[in-house]
Amino acid sequence: MKANNSSFEAIPVAALSELTSGSALAVIINTTGESNIFKALSQLYCHSSYKVYYLEPGVSQLRKTLEFCEELKIRSVVLCGEELPATNTFIPDRNYSATLVSAGSEFNTTDILTHIISDKNAHSFSHVGYQLYRYNPFKLSEIRGRFFEEMRLGSLRGAVNNAEPLMRNSTHFFVDMRSIRQADFPDNSNQLPNGLYGEEMCQLARYMGMGQRFVSLFLFGYLSKSKFSSTSTQLTAEVLWHLFEAMAASISEDPGITAPEEIFNKKIVSMGQEGQEIVFISSPTTGRWWMVVPDVKNNINQFIACSYSDYLTAYSGEIPLRWLFFYQKINPS
Repeated sequence: MKANNSSFEAIPVAALSELTSGSALAVIINTTGESNIFKALSQLYCHSSYKVYYLEPGVSQLRKTLEFCEELKIRSVVLCGEELPATNTFIPDRNYSATLVSAGSEFNTTDILTHIISDKNAHSFSHVGYQLYRYNPFKLSEIRGRFFEEMRLGSLRGAVNNAEPLMRNSTHFFVDMRSIRQADFPDNSNQLPNGLYGEEMCQLARYMGMGQRFVSLFLFGYLSKSKFSSTSTQLTAEVLWHLFEAMAASISEDPGITAPEEIFNKKIVSMGQEGQEIVFISSPTTGRWWMVVPDVKNNINQFIACSYSDYLTAYSGEIPLRWLFFYQKINPS
């Protein structure tokens, strides 16, 4: 299979061993055997210089392929089709941070949400774009009990940028295309009247691509046999385009880790109480924001990803809910 766009190239599985670290922006791993999404992606114009390789290893070789990509420090995007494969084929056996984009808490086969909630290796987790009436209250309580983050569809609408801090440090992303409303994604087995707009999913994909610690993304909840010309196939290709363009332009800037604090803009907000203040820093390059949350036990400060709206909340005299959330998480009573 030959791509029309030189940024994308299909290669045999055996050729993966010939790649070297830094030789590819990412690898698309298609476990379905259906190539229409890749064909549609190859028709889109790239505005950055990068190389993405495409291969079809099959589910049986998925874990080995993922481990090899991680060893080479090449990011991987897995096209899963209708459902995720069994969790033992892709969930890492070490600490990881995950983001799930889905409409609710129920899944047809692989229940990735239940697995993450109970997985001690899940260091952090965020669930984005869910609809409250499609969420089991018990599972929502479990998420909050582990100090995992969540942003429902209503909170996201009109303020998609507020979802970016929840994804910034995730290593693994799970994207259920059934979370998109049927009007925008007609090949949707759930046939949901409400859901993410197509543009919102593309924006979320962009934030994922900007992620500081991206390892793998798993795309599922779509009909693998959808026609090339279908709206769903074309939208899925556009989601991947936004992901890769963001990857190509992403900058690593962890305050105090990959970038010195001195390069950031610093703002100190007094909360009007004796000695109480919140420190915010922002990147003059990317516009990202962080806030300082003290780790009382270890007598250190942690930089927590946040948004400009969190700064505005503090500036207005209110302690941002995100700051309170992480203060309680870092300093459990």
